[in-house]
Amino acid sequence: MCISLVVKSQTIEIPAISADRPGVATPPFILDKNNLQIESGAAYERMMNGNILTENILYNTTLLRFGLNKNAEIRIQADYAQIKTAGQNITGFNPIIIGTKFLIAEEKGILPATAFLTNITLPYIGEKSFRPEHISPSFYLLMQNNITNALNICYNVGLEYDGSNAEPTEFAALCLGYNITQKLSIFAENYNYFANHTLPQSYIDLGGAYNIRRNLQLDLSGNISLQDVANYYMLNIGLSWRIPK
Repeated sequence: MCISLVVKSQTIEIPAISADRPGVATPPFILDKNNLQIESGAAYERMMNGNILTENILYNTTLLRFGLNKNAEIRIQADYAQIKTAGQNITGFNPIIIGTKFLIAEEKGILPATAFLTNITLPYIGEKSFRPEHISPSFYLLMQNNITNALNICYNVGLEYDGSNAEPTEFAALCLGYNITQKLSIFAENYNYFANHTLPQSYIDLGGAYNIRRNLQLDLSGNISLQDVANYYMLNIGLSWRIPK
C-alpha cells in the first residue's frame, strides 16, 4: 500500500505556517533553522476492482520536519494503517520513512523556487505485510512559481522505487493554489504515476487549508481517479503544528 499525503501551494510571502499537506505535490519551502513541525492526519481510500472492494484506512499519518538551516531540513514519517478486502483485514504500522529536503534556488522572475527531496522507506519496522523487500528510495524535484500575490502554481517530478522492482515508477504533479484570504487557501491538483508495462494512473484532488492560528493549520481534501471515477475516491483530513525555536 502506498498512500501519499502532501501540501498546499503558497503565495509570494510564505504564510505563518507552510505545510507539506494536504495535496500530493510538495512545495519547495524549507523550515526555518531549529523549527519543528508536526503534520498529522487521517485518510480513507476506497477502490472497487471488478467485484472486489478494497479499503485503505490511515488512522494516523505523522510527518515530523526539522529545519537544519535556511537550505535544508530533515524529515521522518510514521503511519498507522489498515487494509480491508473480502479476503484480508490487516492493521499495523507502515514502514518508517526518513528524508531530507534541500533548497536549490529561490524564485527569481520566471525561474521557480526549486528544491530537491529524497526519501528512504526502511523495511525493518512495521507490519510485515506492509514492508518492502528492500530499502526503497524516492527522489523529487520540487518547483513553484507565483503568478500573482494570491495565485501560484506548484509542480513536481520524481522517481519512486517500491523495494521489490529495479525499475522505478515515474511521478508528476501539477497544483494550482489560490489564497482567498490570509488564512484560507484552496487548491486543485493533478498527479500521475507512470510505470513500464502498466497503464498510467492519473488522479485529481481538490481541497483547502485554514490557518487557525499563526502556527496551526487545518486541512481537508478529496481525490478521484481519472481512469475510474465511479470506483475510486479518497478523503483526507489533517492538522499541522509548527513549534518555533
